[in-house]
Amino acid sequence: MDYQLTTTEEKTPHSILPWVDFMRFVGTVLVTLAHVDVWGSGPFWADRIFYTISRNGVPLFFLMSGFLLLSRQEDTVTFFRKRAAKILIPFIIWSVIYDIYGSHPFVETGVTFEAIIGIFVRILRGPRAAHLWFFYALIGLYFFTPILRLFVAKAKDSDILYYIGLWFVIMPIMFILEEFTPIKNGFEMYYAASYVGYFLLGLYLGRLQTTPRLLWTAIALFTVGFVSTFAVFYFDLPPQNNELPFRSYPSLNIIIMAIGTFLLLKAAGERIRQWLARLSSLVSPSTFGIYLIHSFVLIGMAAAWNALGFATKDGSSLLVIPIVTLIAFLLSWGITALLRKIPVLRTMVP
Repeated sequence: MDYQLTTTEEKTPHSILPWVDFMRFVGTVLVTLAHVDVWGSGPFWADRIFYTISRNGVPLFFLMSGFLLLSRQEDTVTFFRKRAAKILIPFIIWSVIYDIYGSHPFVETGVTFEAIIGIFVRILRGPRAAHLWFFYALIGLYFFTPILRLFVAKAKDSDILYYIGLWFVIMPIMFILEEFTPIKNGFEMYYAASYVGYFLLGLYLGRLQTTPRLLWTAIALFTVGFVSTFAVFYFDLPPQNNELPFRSYPSLNIIIMAIGTFLLLKAAGERIRQWLARLSSLVSPSTFGIYLIHSFVLIGMAAAWNALGFATKDGSSLLVIPIVTLIAFLLSWGITALLRKIPVLRTMVP
């Protein structure tokens, strides 16, 4: 989540891109939607539709981050100095908060040196809340970004497409082949794996000029990706014990859906109405904070609803899920906006 092209908090030579703000807005709503999983009584197909749509949220942020980060050129020291405050500090703060909330490290021993060390050991081992995995992937990509910048500065579109094609073969296609055929990849090709393909895809797609032909292509990609992903989750298609082929963010069906979604939102953002552009620009600086806070907000909403004597499973999912998503989003936005106004707490939600 990089904000260099749209915030006015620091001077940059780049113009404001309304479609980026709009996409951040939509992406944050989708991430919130993805975690509204204890609300509503069905029908099951409605749950699966909402969940399928929500699978676009995280890929959109990877794509946007790739476009924003790789569109700039700055020396490596400057790059890491700027991102340290934006990423590393909130990563540590929120990891500690979620670890204390989930692990209760001080209950038995109190605040001791060993207990504090234990917190940081657990943080190094992995995310302290499910949605914090994004930090680990993003920080890894940040270490690789200065090298990617050198590559894209000299690369032609065909070079970038070659790298993206290599990523497609190594990740989503090999996931399927290794699951359903005897084929196994024994070559050392990890340097083109992980989420680096999303970064380069974001740069390439963000540079494309929106044309009618591109829009029809985007609609086709979204439709194919959505229908196939919905089928996976609705019919619980195999493999159930391996998320990589069809259920993970680097799965072929989800990548295809995310590409279509990115292009359609970009086109919509380029023609956005003024009131929606204004709303998107207001939300945009708070999207990272909303991402970090919304999990606590949803937990609090569920607890409050149960305390009032109601069950979160009451009501039709067709109404309950969108309403809960909207309320959680607005509450998370309000809390983030408030924290951003308090200097000592602002680093939590940069």
